[in-house]
Amino acid sequence: MSGIDKYAYQSKLARINAGTKLLFALAAMAICLSFSSVLVSILTIAIMSAATLLIGGCRLRRYIRLLTIPLAFLITGTITIIVGQITQPTQALLSFTLFGSRYGISTDSLKTGIGILLRAFGAVTCLYFFSLNTPMNSFLSLLHRKFPGLFVELMELCYRFIFVVWEEAGKIHTAQDSRLGYDGFIRSLHSLGDLVTNVFLRAFRRVDRATAALESRGFDGSFELLAEQEQSSRLLSGLAIASITFLIIIGLLERLI
Repeated sequence: MSGIDKYAYQSKLARINAGTKLLFALAAMAICLSFSSVLVSILTIAIMSAATLLIGGCRLRRYIRLLTIPLAFLITGTITIIVGQITQPTQALLSFTLFGSRYGISTDSLKTGIGILLRAFGAVTCLYFFSLNTPMNSFLSLLHRKFPGLFVELMELCYRFIFVVWEEAGKIHTAQDSRLGYDGFIRSLHSLGDLVTNVFLRAFRRVDRATAALESRGFDGSFELLAEQEQSSRLLSGLAIASITFLIIIGLLERLI
């Protein structure tokens, strides 16, 4: 079981209806991305994080550690927006010269970068709320009701074999590292090439064995998914309605003002 799956099964919202959680996450994400508002983005981050931590029961340290992964990519991408070529030095808050051209940070670029960063981070907290509180089986059961079975089954298989490939890569990397396979740049390149090749071959064998096992058990081309009994939550539904209404009101008021 992957880390995200383990956290989702441990959540206090694991048995709550997946459709309610999905609608809440998607509605909050749509509002966060639609309104170009720093305040709405901050409120979205606060609401979704509070729902994950207080209602879902996720540990604060674990949540922060998980958020640092996308946050690192978001900050890296935002830097390229904030730092740009400066045409008028008087507008620069901070500037430097590189290859005869002047680059720096202006007030407009800083506002734009921070706005984009907060909106993207707000969308990430919405996705994390759903993924950290919804087991994969519940999500696939929801998809089975709305999408063709073939699409969902392909998604199930892809999700499963992502971790098969990851497991095989981890074993090979550990074996190579224990034999000083990554001692030096040239040796690291050779080891990386061997890893990619062997991962493909081992994953192919694992898939072949899985196919043989399914056929020996009478596999007829479709998977029967055993869904757990889901419950409704007045607390979550009330929070979702109140939060979405509040975010819309704040966004509209800010536009009017």
